[in-house]
Amino acid sequence: MNQQHFNALFNRLTERRREVLLKLLANEKDEAIAKSLNIAQTTVRKYRQKICEIFGLTNEFTDQRHSKFPELIALFAKYKPDLLNQNTSCLPETENFSQEKTILNNSDFVGREDVIAHLNNLVNEGAKVILIQAEGGVGKTKLAKKWFERQGLKMLELQFATMLEQIKSELHTQKIGFLINNLESSLINGQFKESHQSDYVELLKSLADTSVKSITLITSREPLDDDRLKSEDIKPYHLEGLKVDIWKDFFKINNINIDIDAISEINQAYGGNAEAMSLLCADIKSEEFKGDLNAYWQKYKNDLLVNAKLENLVKRQFDKLKRDNVQAYKLLCRLGCYRYQYISLISEKGIFCLLWDEQNERNKRRFIRDLKNRALVKFSSEGYYLYEVIRQEAIERLKLTDDWKQSHAEAGTFLSTLISNNCQTIIPKITFTKVNDTQEQMYLNIESAEIVVKQELTKQETIALEVVYHAIEFYGAGCFEELRQEPNLLDNAFFQAIRNMVLEYIDCYSNLGIVLYQFALTTQVLGIIDEREGNFTASSKKFKYYQRSLKVSQCFFQTALLIATRVKEDKLMINLLRSLAECQDFTGIFLHQITKNNESKEAFDEIKVKLEKVVEIFPKLSFEQQIEEVKQAIHSLRINEESYSTFIVTFLT
Repeated sequence: MNQQHFNALFNRLTERRREVLLKLLANEKDEAIAKSLNIAQTTVRKYRQKICEIFGLTNEFTDQRHSKFPELIALFAKYKPDLLNQNTSCLPETENFSQEKTILNNSDFVGREDVIAHLNNLVNEGAKVILIQAEGGVGKTKLAKKWFERQGLKMLELQFATMLEQIKSELHTQKIGFLINNLESSLINGQFKESHQSDYVELLKSLADTSVKSITLITSREPLDDDRLKSEDIKPYHLEGLKVDIWKDFFKINNINIDIDAISEINQAYGGNAEAMSLLCADIKSEEFKGDLNAYWQKYKNDLLVNAKLENLVKRQFDKLKRDNVQAYKLLCRLGCYRYQYISLISEKGIFCLLWDEQNERNKRRFIRDLKNRALVKFSSEGYYLYEVIRQEAIERLKLTDDWKQSHAEAGTFLSTLISNNCQTIIPKITFTKVNDTQEQMYLNIESAEIVVKQELTKQETIALEVVYHAIEFYGAGCFEELRQEPNLLDNAFFQAIRNMVLEYIDCYSNLGIVLYQFALTTQVLGIIDEREGNFTASSKKFKYYQRSLKVSQCFFQTALLIATRVKEDKLMINLLRSLAECQDFTGIFLHQITKNNESKEAFDEIKVKLEKVVEIFPKLSFEQQIEEVKQAIHSLRINEESYSTFIVTFLT
């Protein structure tokens, strides 16, 4: 037996067994122990026998003839010597629930040490009944059972039909932990159902009495708001999902190949849900994926409810909300129309616009509160959002209703109010500083472009693209080009302004890419000339600026491509892909690097990775013949390293 095993056995002792054990370790006689605890001497001997058995020391007889108790004393002398010969009269009547009783580091229960500490603090402050509230699958029940286990409490899980009788027989006999699981089944909007009202209120008032020795943990997906219970009777604790670091540790324990970006996205999409973590782990370890997390995510990132158990978990929450609160249910489904991956938070006004059939402002806030209380809508000081797993279920249900078109219309109209009238300021401006030296002028231009280049869209650009998305969904168009041909929009001044903005964005970034690419080619030629003439210092500088200009050029093209992709503009995407392919020019990089420090292999591999990322976008396009043209253009640029070596040797000689 090691220290960890010993501690685990000790912590699992019930309160009464621990009382008897401490007195035995203090060398008290059976008669004195029996008298102080108001039990029979034979009962003391039975406790001693049972305690020895728990620590793996089995007596042959129930009396002292072959007692294993001396061996038990030896165990405590080795692992807990401070408990030997302790004066038990100095021990406190109520056990302090220690922060040191941490969760064992096992694979089925991870990442809840802080939560356990918080529960301990609530109990030490006098709490008798604690409501652990969270959405389904976060781990409420497992947490409650583990907490009782770590505190060494006998746990009695209360079932409604028999709970009062259970309490009467157990409450006054020993210290015990009560678990009331899934309380939401007895609630409607935080209130007890009529058939359960009096019984539950009486029960919880009894359990919350300060004189009882018991601790009660309640799990629920909904808050408890019954006005006949005092706020001090029930201490609420909202359980959050597990952080991404805990998911990483869990998957590593289960021999899953971790991809940092993928696991972060998965954790975010499922809100850190513990049940999802466990179920996904099993799916990833299946024969199909063989522990490859990234392969699983690439296949199912757009179908988060492919696992039947997860699907049922989410559907049950939606179905209960529909039964209990129809208007809040409608709002939840309508909220699925927003895409929270681009505009991550929606303000209260953006929520209110989806409640077009409710005029009372107070009711609107109440419906939002109802969703927040059920943890179906998340929020911060800046706005509200849905986890992607909830959004996917919401959007599927919204499609089946008559609210689909109006939800997108209201959302698009709301977002359009956020677009600034001074949109021109969001187009990046490159400052040109005039100098006498033409080459230095070009260097300054490249440096200025590096300052303004970006691959993430501005807030204004993102909002404009989301307005286009909602318009596409409203009209049932397949892409931006189809939307522009919609008869109802031909004379719509606002839409024409949005159309011009989007096309201007693409043109602007594309043109900047072309200009910087021309700078790169010019600088490359000058670098080659210096190389041939033996001006290696000047050549080195030019090649560096060539690479910088080429990189900025690619960034501008990629930003334009991102916009075209978001609005499903296939023809523009193909043109931009051609531009990207053309600016993947290796020559200048290798001319300098292949003759210095043998850096060519690393540079070649880096460019190859960039090209492969460009190719990933092809499945999103529809024009097969034009796709092939772009593929061939890219392939023609994939000249291997040996060809470049031959070219350079020939050129330089």
